[in-house]
Amino acid sequence: MLVGCGADPCERLCDRMGNRLETCLEGWPATWEDLDATSKVDFQQTCRQDWDQVRADLEPRQLDDALEQCDLALDQLAAMRQDGTVCDQLRALYVD
Repeated sequence: MLVGCGADPCERLCDRMGNRLETCLEGWPATWEDLDATSKVDFQQTCRQDWDQVRADLEPRQLDDALEQCDLALDQLAAMRQDGTVCDQLRALYVD
């Protein structure tokens, strides 16, 4: 199980998504309210709460798969940040 290797990757994903969205929102015709949040912190807390609810219902094997998916998403988010497409990709997911 990946949890023993450090912080929960899905929780890290919530935090990093909030951080990236905060940066991207500066250039978008959108606000946190458009993302059903009042702020970055609210977005991150809601994301973590949603994950906690989902996590509670997962079987051990499903949890391992979910954690692996979050690790992959963290890697993809980092790659998009490096290649400069992160805001375009997130805008397509959250705004457009």
